[in-house]
Amino acid sequence: MSHLKRETALQVHLKRLGSCLALGVVMAMMIGKHTGSQNDYGLGFRESVLKPRIFLFLAAGVVVYLLITFWPKVAPYLSRPGVRPLAMGALTVMAGYSLLRWSDTPQLPDTKLGPLAAAARGVGELDGFTRAFFGSIVPGSYWLLFLIVFVLGGAALILRNRALGWVVAVLAVAVGVWGLSAQLALRSFLKVPDHSTGGYVQLLGYLAIAGSAAVMAYTHAESADTRGFINRVFNWRPGFPLVVLGSLTGLIALLGAGWFAPLSLNAKWWDMTNVFGSEAISALTSAYLGWLVWVLFLGTATLAAVATARRNRSLGWAAAGAGILSVLVTLVTIHDFSKVAAAKAFDGATGPWQNVGVGPWALAGAFTLLAGAGWMVASRPTVKEIIEDAADSDAIAAGTSLNVTRALLVAVIAGALFYPPTATGFWQTVLVSEIGIYVLLAIGLNVVVGWAGLLDLGFIAFYAIGSYTTAFLTGTLPVKPPSFLHLPPLAAIPFAIAICLVAGIALGTPTLRLRGDYLAIMTLGFGEIIRIALNNDVKFGFYEKVLTNGPKGAFGIPHPHIKVGPLELTWGQNSLQYWYLLLVLVVLILLAFRRLENSRLGRAWAAVREDEVAAQATGINTVRTKLLAFAIGASTSGVAGVFFASQIGYINPANFVLNNSILVVAYVVFGGMGSLPGAMAGAAALTWLPEFLKDQVPAEDRQMWIGLIILLMMIFRPQGLIPARRRAIELEGLDKPKSPTPIAVPASEGM
Repeated sequence: MSHLKRETALQVHLKRLGSCLALGVVMAMMIGKHTGSQNDYGLGFRESVLKPRIFLFLAAGVVVYLLITFWPKVAPYLSRPGVRPLAMGALTVMAGYSLLRWSDTPQLPDTKLGPLAAAARGVGELDGFTRAFFGSIVPGSYWLLFLIVFVLGGAALILRNRALGWVVAVLAVAVGVWGLSAQLALRSFLKVPDHSTGGYVQLLGYLAIAGSAAVMAYTHAESADTRGFINRVFNWRPGFPLVVLGSLTGLIALLGAGWFAPLSLNAKWWDMTNVFGSEAISALTSAYLGWLVWVLFLGTATLAAVATARRNRSLGWAAAGAGILSVLVTLVTIHDFSKVAAAKAFDGATGPWQNVGVGPWALAGAFTLLAGAGWMVASRPTVKEIIEDAADSDAIAAGTSLNVTRALLVAVIAGALFYPPTATGFWQTVLVSEIGIYVLLAIGLNVVVGWAGLLDLGFIAFYAIGSYTTAFLTGTLPVKPPSFLHLPPLAAIPFAIAICLVAGIALGTPTLRLRGDYLAIMTLGFGEIIRIALNNDVKFGFYEKVLTNGPKGAFGIPHPHIKVGPLELTWGQNSLQYWYLLLVLVVLILLAFRRLENSRLGRAWAAVREDEVAAQATGINTVRTKLLAFAIGASTSGVAGVFFASQIGYINPANFVLNNSILVVAYVVFGGMGSLPGAMAGAAALTWLPEFLKDQVPAEDRQMWIGLIILLMMIFRPQGLIPARRRAIELEGLDKPKSPTPIAVPASEGM
């Protein structure tokens, strides 16, 4: 009997090992540019498998097998303090080494670290210290250094050796600084404007590894309490992390980033006086480029730091005001000097806000962070207020996590306002045409799927209705509207919302008795009916005209234009203008939906989602509740349709296929059903990822990688990126301890 048990265990291990080795073969076929040919369909397979590189992936499969087999012995070490920052730091370093560019030189087709190091290690003009990093002594020395740091860091965590931990911390900082100095030395040698970020990103990764080693060497805890640590950091002095981040960002903007003409002069802050000293700029701009910027930065940073240190509300409001004023002065300065440059058509500029480097925008972001720190201090709730708001101990936890939420909100606002101008034209277009529009759609579908629990696979139909409503009201369809209804795009938003509301009710009415799969099929059919109707030559009454223009669609949809007194705004010059219009729309919708989520209707949606029969038994009008979910969700899709039609200028039925509906559902599930931040994060992540993978993997393999990421996400984090609290409780339970660290009990309460 024991022999049979041993054979069974052996068979289990053999099957497990075989599966892991097969996983290694699959990874070998996925990683790398191994495309086949029409004449030889096995070429890609042989290129990926029948070469020595396959042994590296088989070794990875063996590692996976060992981890699975010995997981009960490995798991306790993964909960120790410092493991998560070590893993995140390692991933960041690997991304800096393998994915990001290390130079902008046009002489090399590929400026990632590997090809660049091969070209740089033999350049005698570079100093030996730099060439050693690039591998002049040992090829691939940077990977060897990373492996040494990572292995020693892991050993320090396992052995709990504090001396080794401090050694790893120092070594990680030294290697990270060495890599950055090597990139800067190469940049100085090439003498070309350079905006690559590989060296900076790998430095951040090594700093995270150093931090993990320092945490391990400093702490006495047996298990990591990541959430508690984050709360302690953010609640030690509310707003202090924002002060640190804002100060570092401001120093980088003033001491290292380019301010003007990044593709030619790449002028830093200290060069701006020489560049514009003889130009007709305003006195404010001249002072700002000379001495005023340091007064504003140091003054705001000092106010914010003192306010957070002393928790003084008056100083907090002063810091918030100083930060906002500094942002406005920075924007005025950017407009002034870029307008002067555009007047001389410098580098082909045609108007203000062009040829501006990263520095001014980063500094504006730094001022926003410092202003946010002041606001957090000024508006922070006191412990007494928190305790008075609720009777249980969860109130204090809610008050402390509020500081984390507010800090993240300020950071997101600063990034949303001042990162897009620093992105390339390609990424600005992606940000608007892909990410922004799908974020709007995900917010609307979250009402139907996440809050009301109604699976809608035809949601893209409302997007099409909003787009074609815009085309009709702007007069770009064969059938023209009456003269009094001929409207600009932004004025079409109320009409698109109203028509989508009616369409949502029209969809919801016949589906009131349907649930689950039947409801999904019904909504899928509705979406296909709308698309096919738009694609057909629908006749409009006795005019015998085509209403939707069939597969040709609508051409020449105008860009938005606003003129109120002296204020005149015209969109269409670049994608950046649409980004800020999109921000306004998203903020307005989020404010409205946030109120809806916590309203009586929002609670009714939650009840219908959990158990429709029980909800009806408690007195909820489920018919009205479900119809409102369809209608309100559809209205958001209508707004997205107006934005899309006016921004693109051309639409046809091919823009509204079933695949887009399925993608939006995937975004909501990936981000976290029922969570507004989750729906936005899921849409942003899964629309950014395919564009990012364009330069990393072959086009044929792109969807495979996206599918793998979604699969891993559903296995290891089924609640989504940013789950709703209710959804997280459903999956994790209410009995999960808040902290793995034992709580000290007074001796009087002991046995």
